[in-house]
Amino acid sequence: MPVLNETADKMVTGGVASADNYKIKTAEALEETARKLRSADISVKDEDIRNLLSNVELRVNELKTEVGAGYEKIGADYHKTVEPVERIIIEHPIPAVLIAAGIGILIGMLIIKSRD
Repeated sequence: MPVLNETADKMVTGGVASADNYKIKTAEALEETARKLRSADISVKDEDIRNLLSNVELRVNELKTEVGAGYEKIGADYHKTVEPVERIIIEHPIPAVLIAAGIGILIGMLIIKSRD
């Protein structure tokens, strides 16, 4: 089970890091466009503004696609890791229930002892 916990921790940590990276990239794209719009003078054409906004939309859509691919990979890794455990439980239900009950009793005993 420790290997399963380590794998899950790595998947979560990697997912959070990727999400933070995508969030930063999106914020940078929006900030860059906001800077350009602030520095533009009143004589800027509607077409120029549309181009700036179109560029931001394109970059955000690219980042959305990358985020979606990243989450799909996390999901695939999770299923690859969890399915063997599920298969063991399905193939050996009685030992799985007994182990779970034993762990529950052990945790209950520890909680009761810690209250004393």
